[in-house]
Amino acid sequence: MEVIKEKGPISGALFYIYKLSSGIKCYIIPKCGFKTMQAMAVVGFGSADTSFSCGGEGFEMPAGTAHFIEHKLFDKKEKSAFTELSKNGASVNAFTDFARTCYYFSCQDNFYENLRTLVDMVSQPYFDEKGVESEKSIIASEINMYKDIPDRRVFSNLTKIMYPHSPLGEEIAGTEKSIEKITPEILYKCYNAFYTPENISIICCGDIEPEKAALIVQNAKFSAEGCEKNILRDNMPRLNDYVSKTLGISEPVFNVGFKYSNFDITPENTYAIKMIFDIVSGEGSKLNERLLNRQVLSEPLGFSLICTDHGSFSVVSGKSSKPAYIANSLIKTASRLKETGLNDTTLKRVRSMYCGRIIRGFNSVEAICMAQAELSKYNLTICDAERAVSAMTADKLNSLSASVFERENAYLSVVK
Repeated sequence: MEVIKEKGPISGALFYIYKLSSGIKCYIIPKCGFKTMQAMAVVGFGSADTSFSCGGEGFEMPAGTAHFIEHKLFDKKEKSAFTELSKNGASVNAFTDFARTCYYFSCQDNFYENLRTLVDMVSQPYFDEKGVESEKSIIASEINMYKDIPDRRVFSNLTKIMYPHSPLGEEIAGTEKSIEKITPEILYKCYNAFYTPENISIICCGDIEPEKAALIVQNAKFSAEGCEKNILRDNMPRLNDYVSKTLGISEPVFNVGFKYSNFDITPENTYAIKMIFDIVSGEGSKLNERLLNRQVLSEPLGFSLICTDHGSFSVVSGKSSKPAYIANSLIKTASRLKETGLNDTTLKRVRSMYCGRIIRGFNSVEAICMAQAELSKYNLTICDAERAVSAMTADKLNSLSASVFERENAYLSVVK
């Protein structure tokens, strides 16, 4: 096994990166003395990956297929991997987003046995007709439940107007109509296309022996064939930049989305955008203070950056009866930053804040695994992110500030 050791310039944490002969990359972060251990399998297959080609033949899959595989991969012919892990003292979960599917567990004992179960689960699918048909009603109930969750509804409405001609505008779980089209044959075809060793990363963190964990992953047997993913970018002129729906909630929730064209997904760019948000409207910003004092906001604004091969965008979220006012204030404040530029004092403050977040994050194996899961799809590590934060310059932030919160790229979704 080929292994590279890296040390985080901010956290001081030691990382072991194993490139296994199977093609899987294994990221192991030892945390001596920690009681909790966690492992995560990250597959570069998300809900936006709806089209691929194999042997020159194209294939379109129903919306929600990646999420459906996430549900069904726990089931085996004679046993349930979920039950097996739970009986062995592990807390188990999984999720699908636009760009990836993640399966993970945490435990305080039996880590290596649980890791073997996780790896076997991901590498050995079992999709039968009866199980697939039974799962459709479960996922349909989940889809209907999402419709009544304001935060989920406001986000899905946002992506629909941002990406009306792209799978990014589809529900991650699909629709009741789309999942009815899913069959075991479709699931196997998609599994074989995307669940290849080269498209999977295993992340382990806790008081563990790196080589022992890597050997368990090394022994996994995959039968997936691989494919060429089709990148579907939505470059059509926008049809609408505002959507509002009524759910009858006491305080409206809103998402302001900013769509980026040809965004280069690097730690430098992603952290620069996050830092610009904190400078413009984060908890310590003048805008945030003013909005709270005027009772336009009831709590600080939230922020997320979503990066995929099919497109990238950021979302500012919050609760307010005046979401349009907040959106305009955000754009105006960013415009002023573009005109005045960023001073060194502000740069030092925000860089110090991010260094503190990184260091605090290393108190939790869950936070470490989630942070690495964001990066492993691009063959990057938390060390790369730490280097990007350490080297961030005012010039870099000033060059991006002009494009992060532009009015022509803005969309507003409200649920009230």
